[in-house]
Parts: sequence; structure tokens; C-alpha cells
Amino acid sequence: MNMVSWGVLGPEKLVSERRTRTLGMGTVVRAFNDLAVPSLGGVKYTKSVFLACLGIYVAEKARESGRQVNNITITNAIEALACCLSYRKNNWQSDPRLQGNTKLQGKDDLSFKVVSHPNFYVTQPMRMATVQTLPGLGLVESQGERFNSYSLSVHGVDLVKAGCKGFKCHRFEISEFLIKWVLGDPRNPYQPGLVQVLSPLNDLPNCAKGIIKERLVSGNDDNAMRRIDALKWVGRITKNANHDWKQPTELSSAHFKDIQSGAYFFILRDKVMQLLDVIETELANKAVGKLALDETIVISISKALKHVKSAADQFITARHDPSPDKIATIFANECLQGSDALIISSIVERDNVVLKVREKTIVKGPAFGGVQAEPDEDLAAESLFPAGVSYRLWNLYVLNLDFNNQLALWINRKDAA
Repeated sequence: MNMVSWGVLGPEKLVSERRTRTLGMGTVVRAFNDLAVPSLGGVKYTKSVFLACLGIYVAEKARESGRQVNNITITNAIEALACCLSYRKNNWQSDPRLQGNTKLQGKDDLSFKVVSHPNFYVTQPMRMATVQTLPGLGLVESQGERFNSYSLSVHGVDLVKAGCKGFKCHRFEISEFLIKWVLGDPRNPYQPGLVQVLSPLNDLPNCAKGIIKERLVSGNDDNAMRRIDALKWVGRITKNANHDWKQPTELSSAHFKDIQSGAYFFILRDKVMQLLDVIETELANKAVGKLALDETIVISISKALKHVKSAADQFITARHDPSPDKIATIFANECLQGSDALIISSIVERDNVVLKVREKTIVKGPAFGGVQAEPDEDLAAESLFPAGVSYRLWNLYVLNLDFNNQLALWINRKDAA
């Protein structure tokens, strides 16, 4: 079964083959994440930004040579190649900076024709985390957030050149070899220079990291100031964890309130998801395969529902909702309705993927999976930040370690995946 966890690191879009649950809250999630760290998207490592820009650069040059290819195909292929080369180099050891450990094993033909096939690599490549980041930081020029429409800005080109400088593959500059690879060059890409430049396990040169950091802190509008202030905060968090909700000196009052409100919302969302998992487990254990809403609520569901109410009350009590049209408040109020049956019914109706409501009865939905694992509270116990904060602050924390060549502090954590 494909399990999905909605913890504090949860992304805007939770992707699973069948169990994608948004509860109609996708816009709210995106809004709170943008308020915490604008334009960061899902980026955690500098190398993923570089690989995305490199893919766009190679795609543009390949098209100039007459090859009809798009940015996504080329970037996915280069990322897949990067992971293949990395796994070969480290004897197929798993690492949070790599993807496709299982999918890529046994893949010996690394020609572009093979590597670019849609089934060769993972369905959710690292490139997807950069879709908002690249235009947000001015590394590409585009009218929207369609990766295939991106073209590199001068900053993006500078990043590619800085990341490749000084390395060669088969006596060609790295980008030149990759263009030839796309055009059908049969030479083996498993070469030291290419491995060094592409592998997410190898640090991006400091000059290239500097370009990304400069773009992150450029500007004087509210979004830029929030990124600058958040970067200062996570830099201090590296040395001194902040578990409570005392306002950091680095953040403005408005920024702090938005982060806190977002955290309370994310906690509520997680408690709702845990309630749905408990209901799913109870439903899986019932021979009749359904739960009547007018029956006495079993202890496990009642306990989970109590946590939902507490989280909803916490959000409402804070009296700060910057979400579009106050949708977060509407959601919280639904979780505080007059009867437990009404609350559960509203939540299940928002799901409508794993569970459904039919004539005051909860039944299995098309993505029903059965007994669900209990949530792991270890990460929350060891958290560097107050509970529930946007996953973008965690990512910015890691990115700052990357800027300072200290990624080992994160990679060696047991929860670094």
C-alpha cells in the first residue's frame, strides 16, 4: 500500500497513486507556505535548483540544434542520469538527496533514448519542487508556472556556468557533452567530471551556491524581506532550537503571526487526517464494511475527534486568519459543529477519496486501503521549530546548511529523509 504522511514537512500537494487527499484545502496550504517563505517552493538543496536550470539550458540548446524536445523531458532525463551515476558511485546506498533507488537498479543502458523514457525514472522527480522557485527567484523568465515554458534568465545561465566550471566529460564541457548526449552521442556518461557536476551527493561549487543565495535575498518588497528574515532566523535555529512561540527577533510581527496561524492550521489538518486514518482502520475491522453515523462512536474515533476539536479551537482562539476568503476559519468551524456526527460527516465528505458518506453511513471509497499505521510522534518531539510550522521553514533550514557547506548536520539526522 502506498502510505502518505501529513506531518510538519508535508508539501502543498501530497502525491500518491490513489490516496491524494486535499480536503479542499490546497489553496490554504499554499497560502500559508507562501506567507512563511515566499517563492521557495519545495526546494531543500541547492543541487536540485542547479539541475533544473541545467536541464532547461540543455533543452534550449538541443532545440537550437533541431531536436524537438521540451524542458521536462530533458530535465527529468538529466536528473535520472544524475541519480544513476550517484548510485553507481556509492554502491546503491539510499540517501535523502537521491531518488529512484529501487526503480533505477539494473538500468545499465544510460543512453538518452533509454533514460528519457517516461517509465525509466520516478513519477515525482526533484524538478517538481523547483517549479515555483525558479521564476520566484528570477532564475527563469516565464508568464506562469509551466516548466515547459521556462527560459533561463541571465542569472540562470550564470548558475549553470558556475556549476559546470572546471569540469569536462570526454574532453567536452559538461553542458556541451549533455547536449551531445541528448542528440544521441553513444559514449559512456559514467565519467568522473560528469559525476562530480551532476551528482546530488557532491556539493555545488560555492560560487554557484552564492548565485542561488543572492537570488533568495534580492529585492526589498515584502516577499524578499520575509525570505531574508526567515533565513536569518533559521541560521540562528541551527545553533539554538526554538520550541516555543516566543516571537523571534528576526521576524516582523505580521510575519510571525502568519507563521503561527499557519502552524495551527497545519496541526488541525494533520489531526483531521489522523481521524480519517482511525475511521479507515475501524471500517477495515468491521465485517459489514461500514460505519453508521447515528451509532455510538467507538473509543478510538472519539479520542481522535477530541484532538481535532482541540486543534480547531486553538486555531480559532488565535484570531488570525490570513487565508483566502478565511477558508481556514470555515474549515476549523466545521470541526467544532454541534454534534460529533456532523463533524465526522463533514470531514469524510471533504475526503471523498478514501472514505465516503452514503445515507448517514461511512463506506469505503475508491482509494480505501485498510488498516492504517499510527502516527509517528518522534519528529515532533525532536523538532527544531515550534510544532506545526510550514515545511518551507524546515527546507530553508536545510538550504542554509547547504549554503554554509554543513549539510552533514542534516543528512546524518535519523529524520532527514
